[in-house]
Amino acid sequence: MKKVLKPAWSNDEVAAAGRAFDRWDAFFAARAVGGESVRQPLSASDQSIAQVRARHEAALLGRANVVAVAEGFRMRDGKPTGERCLVVYVSRKLPAKRLAAADRLPRTIDGVPIDVVEVGTIEAQPL
Repeated sequence: MKKVLKPAWSNDEVAAAGRAFDRWDAFFAARAVGGESVRQPLSASDQSIAQVRARHEAALLGRANVVAVAEGFRMRDGKPTGERCLVVYVSRKLPAKRLAAADRLPRTIDGVPIDVVEVGTIEAQPL
């Protein structure tokens, strides 16, 4: 018998997730042509971000609270800006003064902007 996992989200968290979904949906819809998404080859900028991620991912994952690193789009005020960046996912955002200097994330790495996103604790679920 399979166990069905249910999210333990509050009503506020469910509403926030819905708003985020709507913002991303609008972001990608604005880039669609005739109902089809526009697929373009990787630009030099995209390739650069992938290379920076490959060079620095292991070191970033070694910092306090960092749980994942990905290539993505910068968010401002809960909305995607369209600016490509390196997204560093953390379990909890903390003020810089509460982190050791070695655990503080830079604003950029090799010229690539960093966007820090709080995602909470990530853990494997039992089958």
